[in-house]
Amino acid sequence: MAGYLRPTLRQRLSQRGLLPRLAMIYGLGSLLLSTVIAFATFTIAQNRLISQFQSDAEIQFAENIAETRVSLVGLTNDTDPETTGAILSALDDKLQRTAQSDSLLLFEGLGMRLSNRSFEEIPPELVERLQIVDAAAQFYEFEGEERYIAGANLDDGPDGQIATYYEIHSLDDIDRTLDQLRGILIGTAIISSIAGAVLGYYAGKRSLAPISRISTAAKQIADGNYQTRLDLQNDPNLSVLSLSFNNMVDELNAKAERDQRFTSDVSHELRTPLMTLTASLELLERRSDELPESARQAVALIGQDIGRFQKLVEDLLEISRLDAGAEAIASEPVVVKDFLEHTLADPEYAHVELIYDTGSEDLVITADKRRLRQVVVNLLTNAAKYAGGATSTSFRAVGDHVQIAVEDLGPGIDPAEVATIFERFSRGAQHAGNRQAGSGVGLGLSLVSEHVALHGGQVWATQRKDGQDGARFVIELPIDSAISLSSLTGEHEAI
Repeated sequence: MAGYLRPTLRQRLSQRGLLPRLAMIYGLGSLLLSTVIAFATFTIAQNRLISQFQSDAEIQFAENIAETRVSLVGLTNDTDPETTGAILSALDDKLQRTAQSDSLLLFEGLGMRLSNRSFEEIPPELVERLQIVDAAAQFYEFEGEERYIAGANLDDGPDGQIATYYEIHSLDDIDRTLDQLRGILIGTAIISSIAGAVLGYYAGKRSLAPISRISTAAKQIADGNYQTRLDLQNDPNLSVLSLSFNNMVDELNAKAERDQRFTSDVSHELRTPLMTLTASLELLERRSDELPESARQAVALIGQDIGRFQKLVEDLLEISRLDAGAEAIASEPVVVKDFLEHTLADPEYAHVELIYDTGSEDLVITADKRRLRQVVVNLLTNAAKYAGGATSTSFRAVGDHVQIAVEDLGPGIDPAEVATIFERFSRGAQHAGNRQAGSGVGLGLSLVSEHVALHGGQVWATQRKDGQDGARFVIELPIDSAISLSSLTGEHEAI
């Protein structure tokens, strides 16, 4: 079963970036090509060396046979042992003077060892073949040494005896040459593979440079910078891509500006009738005693909806200012513990416990207090509306960031809604269509995300870490390492 869970080569390659994959493909291609070339080169060189060696050995063998036969001519047919011994000794001297140190000359049953060779070094199969043919040759191995041996029958021996002449050649020199060639080819293949990978990386980097620029520009546009544009390239294909991309950004920018103007205009236009409705509602509420019971209930419902309406207009106005970039950050040092204690001092949050690690009391961040307070209050309000209220607020340092978390004991968050919960007008499937006074308008968490992003941080939602039912909202903000509680002089102003 474990074998089925192992990722395939394609899956492992797809998990890497495009540039490393290109470099790997170039390197593997270079390795394959260089291996094929090295194998072909080695095979051709081996065949040529052996063929040339065999050709030279055959020529030398023919010359040595001719010299041996000349030495045997004129031998007397005298069977006197002394005469025969003298003849053989003379022949031995003759062969040694011709430098035939790897030769062996045999007469029917009488062996003569010349130099350092012996009859035991002759392969039996060659001896058997020479009983049928006059000359033969073969490659063989003796005591781990590769050799080439050639033999021929001579009928010029004393008393008409048939003499057999052998020559043995060692292939050590060829083996050493081939070993050196093999090492050179392997080294060349490795070097060419590395060079191919480097070339692939460089070529891929050059080829992917336009895609990198497009990716960077797309990220800037996603972050809200609609002034980003691509430089037109000399390449006709890339110039068309750059022009199309810039046109798309122009259209997005125009649409975003229209949406911003629409939201701002609608919000401002709604403020006047909202003020009129609020004033009228206040008048009705002051004279509620004069109204019948049904009318008083209607006034209460109208008041609830006008409150929601007023909250919606205020949030829309703030969002329009954020989209237009008109909201500036008024950053100042904030002691996290003091800030959260002051925020939770409201009687509405008396039941919310503040939790922090020992040693975290001096954590200081640089932030806009008003915005940061709105972020925390929005999370607490969200918990009150949808989860029966927050149970705890905590903070801790994580690396060079501080995390502020708000937990509740509500129904939790559907995993399918985690990715969209901070979008505008997102209120969750369980609250969709609910327009009660306490249900909210779906902009609170969106404003949390916008304000946290202005501080260079991020926010996310997850389940509680202790395993209980409920949601956990986490704000992560960078810590200014240049600021510490001890470096702050004077009294901190009220948070």
